[in-house]
Amino acid sequence: STGTDGTGTPPAILDRIAFDKRAPLVALSVDDHYVRVRTTKGEDMVLMRLADAIREVGSTRGLRVHRSHWIALDQVTAAARKGDGALISMTSGPDIPVSRANVPAIKEAGLLPRT
Repeated sequence: STGTDGTGTPPAILDRIAFDKRAPLVALSVDDHYVRVRTTKGEDMVLMRLADAIREVGSTRGLRVHRSHWIALDQVTAAARKGDGALISMTSGPDIPVSRANVPAIKEAGLLPRT
């Protein structure tokens, strides 16, 4: 798979990363002034703002779960409450923190029980 969505068009953000890392998106994370673009084939750094990167995910279903993180919903392997927030495990790479303000959104997405 080339990381395409249902329309056959790869998300625009993939055009910004190394060819060998272009694959389905896993997560976007802020790293200083860069966005770390994580795919199922690795990760690459892109100089841009997270909000702009999120606009380029195309039809990839995802959520911004933290000031510094966006996740692709179909790449989540586990989610657990941690203190006021939560921690999400992905198909590759480190776990992603969920801020307290975004816990309702991940419950809404079915990643945590609505209790």
